[in-house]
Amino acid sequence: MSHSFHISPLLQSHILEYSSQLPFTRGMNLLKSTLPFSEVNSSQAQRIVQYYGKLSEVEILLETPSFQPDDVLEEQDQENDCLAPNLTPLYIQVDGGHLLTDTGYQEVKLGRVFKGSALKKVSNDQVPVQLRNQLESSDYLANLGHYSLFTARFEILVKNHLQNEGNYELVLISDGADWIANWQQQKYQGAVMILDFYHASEHLNAFAKMVFSSKEKRNIWIAKQRQLLLEGKIETVINHVRDKKKRRRNSIQDKADNLINYYEKNKYRMKYNQYLEKGYSIGSGAIESAIGTVVQQRCKLVGQRWTDRVNPVLNIRAVYMSKNMKIISHEMGGVKAA
Repeated sequence: MSHSFHISPLLQSHILEYSSQLPFTRGMNLLKSTLPFSEVNSSQAQRIVQYYGKLSEVEILLETPSFQPDDVLEEQDQENDCLAPNLTPLYIQVDGGHLLTDTGYQEVKLGRVFKGSALKKVSNDQVPVQLRNQLESSDYLANLGHYSLFTARFEILVKNHLQNEGNYELVLISDGADWIANWQQQKYQGAVMILDFYHASEHLNAFAKMVFSSKEKRNIWIAKQRQLLLEGKIETVINHVRDKKKRRRNSIQDKADNLINYYEKNKYRMKYNQYLEKGYSIGSGAIESAIGTVVQQRCKLVGQRWTDRVNPVLNIRAVYMSKNMKIISHEMGGVKAA
Protein backbone atom coordinates (compact mmCIF):
# COMPACT_ATOMS: atom_id res chain seq x y z
CA MET A 1 0.00 0.00 0.00
CA SER A 2 1.98 2.97 -1.27
CA HIS A 3 1.12 6.64 -1.69
CA SER A 4 2.91 9.98 -1.70
CA PHE A 5 0.84 12.02 0.74
CA HIS A 6 3.83 12.80 3.02
CA ILE A 7 1.39 12.97 5.91
CA SER A 8 1.81 10.95 9.09
CA PRO A 9 -0.47 7.93 9.56
CA LEU A 10 -2.04 9.51 12.66
CA LEU A 11 -2.84 12.75 10.80
CA GLN A 12 -4.26 10.69 7.93
CA SER A 13 -6.53 9.01 10.45
CA HIS A 14 -7.75 12.41 11.68
CA ILE A 15 -8.33 13.58 8.10
CA LEU A 16 -10.40 10.52 7.34
CA GLU A 17 -12.45 10.85 10.51
CA TYR A 18 -13.20 14.55 10.01
CA SER A 19 -13.92 14.00 6.30
CA SER A 20 -16.33 11.19 7.12
CA GLN A 21 -18.38 13.57 9.25
CA LEU A 22 -18.16 16.89 7.40
CA PRO A 23 -17.69 18.33 3.89
CA PHE A 24 -14.00 18.48 3.06
CA THR A 25 -13.49 22.25 3.50
CA ARG A 26 -15.43 22.44 6.77
CA GLY A 27 -13.75 19.29 8.03
CA MET A 28 -10.25 20.55 7.36
CA ASN A 29 -11.01 23.96 8.89
CA LEU A 30 -12.20 22.20 12.04
CA LEU A 31 -9.11 19.98 12.02
CA LYS A 32 -6.86 23.05 11.81
CA SER A 33 -8.66 24.59 14.79
CA THR A 34 -7.93 21.40 16.72
CA LEU A 35 -4.39 20.94 15.40
CA PRO A 36 -3.22 24.46 14.46
CA PHE A 37 0.06 23.30 12.95
CA SER A 38 -1.54 20.86 10.51
CA GLU A 39 -1.30 22.12 6.94
CA VAL A 40 -4.03 20.16 5.19
CA ASN A 41 -6.48 21.55 2.64
CA SER A 42 -9.70 20.20 1.22
CA SER A 43 -8.05 18.91 -1.97
CA GLN A 44 -5.62 16.80 0.04
CA ALA A 45 -8.49 15.48 2.14
CA GLN A 46 -10.41 14.46 -0.99
CA ARG A 47 -7.40 12.61 -2.38
CA ILE A 48 -6.83 10.76 0.89
CA VAL A 49 -10.51 9.75 1.18
CA GLN A 50 -10.57 8.60 -2.45
CA TYR A 51 -7.39 6.57 -1.92
CA TYR A 52 -8.42 4.83 1.29
CA GLY A 53 -12.07 4.50 0.31
CA LYS A 54 -11.08 2.27 -2.63
CA LEU A 55 -8.65 0.04 -0.73
CA SER A 56 -9.35 -3.67 -0.49
CA GLU A 57 -8.54 -3.41 3.22
CA VAL A 58 -11.47 -1.03 3.69
CA GLU A 59 -13.74 -3.39 1.76
CA ILE A 60 -12.67 -6.18 4.11
CA LEU A 61 -13.59 -3.99 7.08
CA LEU A 62 -17.01 -3.37 5.57
CA GLU A 63 -17.52 -7.11 5.12
CA THR A 64 -16.44 -7.95 8.68
CA PRO A 65 -18.93 -7.98 11.59
CA SER A 66 -18.13 -5.24 14.07
CA PHE A 67 -20.20 -6.69 16.92
CA GLN A 68 -20.19 -10.10 18.51
CA PRO A 69 -23.16 -12.47 18.81
CA ASP A 70 -24.80 -12.99 22.16
CA ASP A 71 -23.64 -15.97 24.18
CA VAL A 72 -25.51 -19.05 22.99
CA LEU A 73 -26.20 -20.42 26.45
CA GLU A 74 -25.28 -18.29 29.45
CA GLU A 75 -24.69 -20.59 32.42
CA GLN A 76 -27.96 -22.46 32.13
CA ASP A 77 -28.91 -24.74 34.97
CA GLN A 78 -27.88 -28.31 34.27
CA GLU A 79 -31.48 -29.53 34.26
CA ASN A 80 -32.16 -27.12 31.39
CA ASP A 81 -29.18 -28.19 29.29
CA CYS A 82 -31.41 -30.26 27.04
CA LEU A 83 -33.50 -27.25 26.04
CA ALA A 84 -32.86 -25.56 22.70
CA PRO A 85 -31.38 -22.06 23.11
CA ASN A 86 -33.47 -19.05 22.19
CA LEU A 87 -32.62 -17.48 18.86
CA THR A 88 -31.54 -13.85 18.74
CA PRO A 89 -33.08 -11.91 15.84
CA LEU A 90 -30.46 -10.65 13.41
CA TYR A 91 -32.21 -7.83 11.58
CA ILE A 92 -31.33 -7.05 7.98
CA GLN A 93 -32.81 -3.82 6.65
CA VAL A 94 -32.29 -2.21 3.25
CA ASP A 95 -33.55 1.05 1.79
CA GLY A 96 -32.57 3.79 -0.63
CA GLY A 97 -32.10 7.55 -0.55
CA HIS A 98 -31.50 9.95 -3.43
CA LEU A 99 -28.43 12.13 -3.92
CA LEU A 100 -27.93 14.80 -6.56
CA THR A 101 -25.34 13.74 -9.16
CA ASP A 102 -24.06 15.19 -12.42
CA THR A 103 -26.72 13.16 -14.22
CA GLY A 104 -29.61 14.03 -11.89
CA TYR A 105 -30.85 12.36 -8.73
CA GLN A 106 -29.67 8.78 -8.22
CA GLU A 107 -30.43 6.36 -5.43
CA VAL A 108 -27.89 5.27 -2.85
CA LYS A 109 -28.72 1.82 -1.48
CA LEU A 110 -28.00 1.38 2.22
CA GLY A 111 -27.98 -1.79 4.28
CA ARG A 112 -28.03 -2.04 8.07
CA VAL A 113 -27.38 -5.14 10.18
CA PHE A 114 -28.10 -5.29 13.92
CA LYS A 115 -29.13 -7.84 16.51
CA GLY A 116 -32.33 -7.65 18.48
CA SER A 117 -30.54 -7.44 21.81
CA ALA A 118 -28.80 -4.23 20.67
CA LEU A 119 -32.09 -2.32 20.87
CA LYS A 120 -32.18 -0.46 24.19
CA LYS A 121 -34.44 2.05 25.88
CA VAL A 122 -32.57 5.25 26.75
CA SER A 123 -33.57 8.61 28.16
CA ASN A 124 -34.62 11.37 25.81
CA ASP A 125 -32.88 14.73 26.15
CA GLN A 126 -36.02 16.51 24.91
CA VAL A 127 -38.49 14.68 27.15
CA PRO A 128 -36.53 13.22 30.10
CA VAL A 129 -39.38 11.04 31.36
CA GLN A 130 -40.07 9.41 27.99
CA LEU A 131 -37.66 6.68 26.90
CA ARG A 132 -36.73 6.20 23.26
CA ASN A 133 -35.28 3.27 21.34
CA GLN A 134 -31.60 3.32 20.50
CA LEU A 135 -29.40 0.72 18.81
CA GLU A 136 -26.11 0.13 20.56
CA SER A 137 -24.34 -1.29 17.50
CA SER A 138 -24.98 -1.69 13.79
CA ASP A 139 -23.06 -2.47 10.63
CA TYR A 140 -23.65 -0.38 7.52
CA LEU A 141 -22.86 -0.60 3.84
CA ALA A 142 -23.84 1.97 1.19
CA ASN A 143 -23.43 2.10 -2.57
CA LEU A 144 -24.43 4.47 -5.36
CA GLY A 145 -25.31 2.49 -8.47
CA HIS A 146 -27.41 -0.44 -9.60
CA TYR A 147 -28.85 -2.49 -6.74
CA SER A 148 -27.00 -5.61 -7.92
CA LEU A 149 -23.67 -3.92 -7.13
CA PHE A 150 -24.94 -3.15 -3.63
CA THR A 151 -26.42 -6.59 -2.91
CA ALA A 152 -23.26 -8.38 -4.09
CA ARG A 153 -21.28 -6.53 -1.42
CA PHE A 154 -23.95 -6.55 1.29
CA GLU A 155 -24.53 -10.30 1.03
CA ILE A 156 -20.93 -10.91 2.10
CA LEU A 157 -21.44 -8.91 5.30
CA VAL A 158 -24.68 -10.79 6.06
CA LYS A 159 -23.00 -14.14 5.37
CA ASN A 160 -20.11 -13.30 7.69
CA HIS A 161 -22.53 -12.37 10.46
CA LEU A 162 -24.39 -15.66 10.08
CA GLN A 163 -21.10 -17.58 10.18
CA ASN A 164 -19.87 -15.69 13.23
CA GLU A 165 -20.99 -18.46 15.62
CA GLY A 166 -24.17 -16.54 16.34
CA ASN A 167 -27.36 -18.20 17.51
CA TYR A 168 -29.29 -16.02 15.10
CA GLU A 169 -32.64 -16.01 13.37
CA LEU A 170 -32.52 -13.88 10.23
CA VAL A 171 -35.29 -11.25 10.15
CA LEU A 172 -35.68 -9.09 7.04
CA ILE A 173 -37.80 -5.92 7.28
CA SER A 174 -38.40 -3.67 4.29
CA ASP A 175 -40.93 -1.48 2.55
CA GLY A 176 -42.78 -2.44 -0.62
CA ALA A 177 -39.92 -1.89 -3.11
CA ASP A 178 -40.02 -4.76 -5.60
CA TRP A 179 -36.25 -5.08 -6.00
CA ILE A 180 -35.80 -5.56 -2.24
CA ALA A 181 -38.60 -8.12 -1.95
CA ASN A 182 -37.35 -10.08 -4.99
CA TRP A 183 -33.77 -10.08 -3.72
CA GLN A 184 -34.86 -11.28 -0.28
CA GLN A 185 -36.95 -14.12 -1.70
CA GLN A 186 -34.19 -15.26 -4.02
CA LYS A 187 -31.36 -15.08 -1.49
CA TYR A 188 -32.91 -15.73 1.93
CA GLN A 189 -35.87 -18.05 1.47
CA GLY A 190 -35.64 -19.47 4.99
CA ALA A 191 -35.62 -16.07 6.71
CA VAL A 192 -38.48 -14.29 8.45
CA MET A 193 -39.65 -11.59 6.02
CA ILE A 194 -41.70 -8.64 7.26
CA LEU A 195 -43.37 -5.84 5.33
CA ASP A 196 -42.90 -2.65 7.31
CA PHE A 197 -46.20 -2.17 9.11
CA TYR A 198 -46.21 1.59 8.69
CA HIS A 199 -45.84 1.37 4.91
CA ALA A 200 -48.74 -1.09 4.85
CA SER A 201 -50.80 1.36 6.91
CA GLU A 202 -49.94 4.34 4.70
CA HIS A 203 -51.65 2.66 1.74
CA LEU A 204 -54.79 2.28 3.86
CA ASN A 205 -54.67 5.96 4.79
CA ALA A 206 -54.43 7.06 1.16
CA PHE A 207 -57.40 4.90 0.19
CA ALA A 208 -59.53 6.04 3.14
CA LYS A 209 -58.98 9.71 2.27
CA MET A 210 -60.68 9.07 -1.07
CA VAL A 211 -63.60 7.17 0.46
CA PHE A 212 -64.54 9.14 3.59
CA SER A 213 -65.43 12.81 3.60
CA SER A 214 -65.76 12.74 7.40
CA LYS A 215 -62.39 12.80 9.11
CA GLU A 216 -63.86 11.19 12.24
CA LYS A 217 -65.34 8.24 10.32
CA ARG A 218 -62.17 7.88 8.31
CA ASN A 219 -59.99 7.68 11.41
CA ILE A 220 -62.30 5.12 13.02
CA TRP A 221 -62.22 2.95 9.89
CA ILE A 222 -58.42 3.20 9.56
CA ALA A 223 -57.90 2.33 13.24
CA LYS A 224 -60.09 -0.74 12.85
CA GLN A 225 -58.21 -1.95 9.77
CA ARG A 226 -54.84 -1.35 11.41
CA GLN A 227 -55.92 -3.43 14.39
CA LEU A 228 -57.07 -6.22 12.08
CA LEU A 229 -53.69 -6.15 10.33
CA LEU A 230 -51.94 -6.45 13.70
CA GLU A 231 -54.16 -9.45 14.47
CA GLY A 232 -53.09 -11.12 11.23
CA LYS A 233 -56.53 -10.81 9.63
CA ILE A 234 -55.35 -9.60 6.23
CA GLU A 235 -58.22 -11.30 4.37
CA THR A 236 -60.76 -9.42 6.48
CA VAL A 237 -59.06 -6.13 5.64
CA ILE A 238 -59.08 -7.00 1.93
CA ASN A 239 -62.81 -7.77 2.12
CA HIS A 240 -63.45 -4.45 3.84
CA VAL A 241 -61.60 -2.63 1.07
CA ARG A 242 -63.67 -4.51 -1.54
CA ASP A 243 -66.84 -3.44 0.25
CA LYS A 244 -65.77 0.20 0.12
CA LYS A 245 -65.13 0.14 -3.63
CA LYS A 246 -68.70 -0.89 -4.50
CA ARG A 247 -70.70 1.71 -6.43
CA ARG A 248 -67.82 4.17 -6.25
CA ARG A 249 -66.30 6.30 -8.97
CA ASN A 250 -63.61 4.77 -11.17
CA SER A 251 -60.70 6.48 -9.40
CA ILE A 252 -61.72 4.95 -6.05
CA GLN A 253 -62.22 1.52 -7.60
CA ASP A 254 -58.76 1.73 -9.17
CA LYS A 255 -57.27 2.77 -5.83
CA ALA A 256 -59.00 -0.15 -4.12
CA ASP A 257 -57.75 -2.61 -6.73
CA ASN A 258 -54.19 -1.34 -6.31
CA LEU A 259 -54.42 -1.67 -2.53
CA ILE A 260 -55.85 -5.19 -2.75
CA ASN A 261 -53.14 -6.23 -5.22
CA TYR A 262 -50.49 -4.76 -2.92
CA TYR A 263 -51.78 -6.74 0.06
CA GLU A 264 -52.23 -9.93 -1.95
CA LYS A 265 -48.67 -9.71 -3.22
CA ASN A 266 -47.27 -9.14 0.26
CA LYS A 267 -49.42 -11.54 2.31
CA TYR A 268 -46.46 -13.80 3.00
CA ARG A 269 -44.76 -11.04 4.98
CA MET A 270 -47.77 -9.52 6.74
CA LYS A 271 -48.24 -12.08 9.54
CA TYR A 272 -47.99 -9.35 12.15
CA ASN A 273 -49.68 -11.29 14.93
CA GLN A 274 -47.03 -14.02 14.66
CA TYR A 275 -44.19 -11.51 14.51
CA LEU A 276 -45.40 -9.67 17.59
CA GLU A 277 -45.87 -12.91 19.53
CA LYS A 278 -42.20 -13.70 18.90
CA GLY A 279 -41.11 -10.22 19.90
CA TYR A 280 -39.96 -9.10 16.45
CA SER A 281 -39.89 -5.50 15.39
CA ILE A 282 -42.36 -4.80 12.57
CA GLY A 283 -41.09 -1.37 11.51
CA SER A 284 -38.28 -0.22 9.24
CA GLY A 285 -37.54 2.93 11.21
CA ALA A 286 -33.96 1.81 11.87
CA ILE A 287 -33.00 1.86 8.18
CA GLU A 288 -35.06 4.97 7.39
CA SER A 289 -33.25 6.90 10.11
CA ALA A 290 -29.93 5.49 8.90
CA ILE A 291 -30.53 6.93 5.41
CA GLY A 292 -30.49 10.32 7.08
CA THR A 293 -27.66 9.80 9.55
CA VAL A 294 -25.29 7.67 7.46
CA VAL A 295 -25.86 9.02 3.94
CA GLN A 296 -27.68 12.33 3.85
CA GLN A 297 -26.07 14.11 6.81
CA ARG A 298 -22.74 13.85 4.99
CA CYS A 299 -23.66 13.74 1.31
CA LYS A 300 -26.93 15.63 0.85
CA LEU A 301 -26.05 19.15 1.89
CA VAL A 302 -26.69 22.43 0.12
CA GLY A 303 -24.59 22.74 -3.03
CA GLN A 304 -23.34 19.15 -3.05
CA ARG A 305 -23.42 17.26 -6.33
CA TRP A 306 -21.68 13.94 -6.79
CA THR A 307 -20.29 11.49 -9.30
CA ASP A 308 -19.49 7.86 -8.54
CA ARG A 309 -16.62 9.30 -6.50
CA VAL A 310 -19.15 9.43 -3.66
CA ASN A 311 -18.71 5.68 -3.09
CA PRO A 312 -15.27 5.97 -1.44
CA VAL A 313 -16.73 8.68 0.80
CA LEU A 314 -19.65 6.38 1.68
CA ASN A 315 -17.21 3.54 2.36
CA ILE A 316 -15.17 5.58 4.83
CA ARG A 317 -18.31 6.94 6.50
CA ALA A 318 -19.82 3.45 6.82
CA VAL A 319 -16.60 2.15 8.39
CA TYR A 320 -16.59 4.92 10.98
CA MET A 321 -20.32 4.60 11.69
CA SER A 322 -20.04 0.82 11.98
CA LYS A 323 -16.65 0.08 13.45
CA ASN A 324 -15.16 3.28 14.83
CA MET A 325 -11.99 2.99 12.77
CA LYS A 326 -9.24 4.92 14.54
CA ILE A 327 -5.82 4.21 13.03
CA ILE A 328 -4.57 4.32 9.45
CA SER A 329 -1.05 2.96 9.06
CA HIS A 330 0.63 1.97 5.83
CA GLU A 331 3.65 0.74 7.81
CA MET A 332 1.37 -1.83 9.50
CA GLY A 333 0.14 -3.09 6.16
CA GLY A 334 -3.23 -1.45 5.83
CA VAL A 335 -6.20 0.01 7.57
CA LYS A 336 -6.50 -1.03 11.19
CA ALA A 337 -9.72 -0.96 13.17
CA ALA A 338 -9.62 -0.38 16.91
